Amino acid sequence: MKADLCNAFCNEITVTTVPYGLAVSTAFRRDDGDRVSFYVVELADGKFRLEDDGATIPLLEGAGVDFETDTRRRALDGLLTSVGAYFDGDDATIRTEAFPEKELPRRSLDFVSVMIRINDFLLLTQEKVTSTFREDAATAIRAGVGDMADIREGEAISARLSEVKPDMIVEAKHRPPVAIFFGNTEARVHDAIFLHQTATYEVKEDISVIALLEQDNSVPTALRRRATNRLTTVPIFRHDEDAAVARIIREALGNQ
Repeated sequence: MKADLCNAFCNEITVTTVPYGLAVSTAFRRDDGDRVSFYVVELADGKFRLEDDGATIPLLEGAGVDFETDTRRRALDGLLTSVGAYFDGDDATIRTEAFPEKELPRRSLDFVSVMIRINDFLLLTQEKVTSTFREDAATAIRAGVGDMADIREGEAISARLSEVKPDMIVEAKHRPPVAIFFGNTEARVHDAIFLHQTATYEVKEDISVIALLEQDNSVPTALRRRATNRLTTVPIFRHDEDAAVARIIREALGNQ
């Protein structure tokens, strides 16, 4: 059995000599079907470093993983740092620091392990799990508002409207406060409608309520229609981020 296991792991590995070292192809495969591969580069001082083929990060970005967000970039950097590697943005290559030849076997195993784990970032795409919509939207709104209004997060809009807490509240001088709900679930859109109804018909408090949806199909059509007919606006964020944020800012600040 031990021999069979060793053969399963080792027989699929191919090592090819290239001008600046070795090209190593493993038995593991990426989501695009290509084998997880890396290069062993021999440096002038006799040390070595490992590199990917320059396609790992571009492949993930092409699949929808945005490494510009702080959360994902920190996660990527932490993963690479754990094996003494880093991402070189100039040529889109993942490479390690230099190390002596005796460390090559262990370093190679560690590098392949990280190359496999990096593919887990695909789990962050909207097709597979909950996306980073909330983080992306909040960042865009903060940037758009700047210092023109106050922003509160995770708080009730007022003492009389404390049953439901919006995701964000934008308050500008001489304007009604704007309660923003990130509507990537049906529950949050229902919360937005509840707050609007309570403020309008029970408390009689002048506020604007916005349900920002991630996609056209984030909630069922019937619920989206109900929200559109009751709330101040129901913009769609993805694929038109600037316009969606601009609509929120116009509501919060007026025609400034």
